[in-house]
Amino acid sequence: MTSAPPLAEKKSNFFLGFLLLPKAKRAALSAVYAYCRLIDDIVDTPETPKDEARRQLDFWREEIERLYQGTPKHEISRGLQKAIADYRIPKEAFLEMIRGCALDLDGTRYETIADLESYMRGVASSVGIMCVHIFGWKHTPPEAMREFATTFGYAFQLTNIIRDVGADLEIGRVYLPLADIRAAGYSVDRLAHREQGYVFERLMLAEYKRAKEYYAKARGLVDPRDRRGLLPAEVMAHVYEGLLDEIKAREFRVLFQKTSLPGHRKLALAFKAWLYCHGL
Repeated sequence: MTSAPPLAEKKSNFFLGFLLLPKAKRAALSAVYAYCRLIDDIVDTPETPKDEARRQLDFWREEIERLYQGTPKHEISRGLQKAIADYRIPKEAFLEMIRGCALDLDGTRYETIADLESYMRGVASSVGIMCVHIFGWKHTPPEAMREFATTFGYAFQLTNIIRDVGADLEIGRVYLPLADIRAAGYSVDRLAHREQGYVFERLMLAEYKRAKEYYAKARGLVDPRDRRGLLPAEVMAHVYEGLLDEIKAREFRVLFQKTSLPGHRKLALAFKAWLYCHGL
């Protein structure tokens, strides 16, 4: 397990968002990142048997309860104490992260987009809720801010799903909703055989459009006066949405490769986010 809460890796799409925070908030987000990374690693480490992974997740459900009672045992949860006290991060977000990651132990087939959204709320929106409490806001109603974090979580995770279609196949995972696959005239069997072609591109275009809708919906939920404080979230969103647009520009060539953005593109998108948040 991680010996100390790390900052997000420099190559991650979250790193630029980290850099824009003052020291105290950066430390809080680093502690949250360490927790999320640990929970994710429990279910994504191939060498860990599923029964052992479930046992570890059970430990963390109990540990989160201890954390909020002021008696955490693990160094990662002890590292979260100040962040939770300073920024009032809700306990439910930490537990929701565990629920979402646990779903990966039971298979990765989602019939409808509603089913997939339940998974994405766990593995992504929960993180968004933790983050916005650290970033802070004043004018957006709490329920609208929660929906903002939830919807951006959907946008980020669906972008990841689109990017990682081929990589997920390597470990037997298919996250694309089965109803969407059928509606496009495609099939899981054809996906497993990595058939590109027009029908696959039609499927991916539908997912691309849904992700774009998530990005637009999330932005519409925020009071414009809160945008400056949420700049780190918008930097992440601009980078992820830029990645999504790049995937489309490359005609969804995701079955055999992973699309990424060079550093200079990420910096340009970060500047674009700054302009947006400052109303320019």
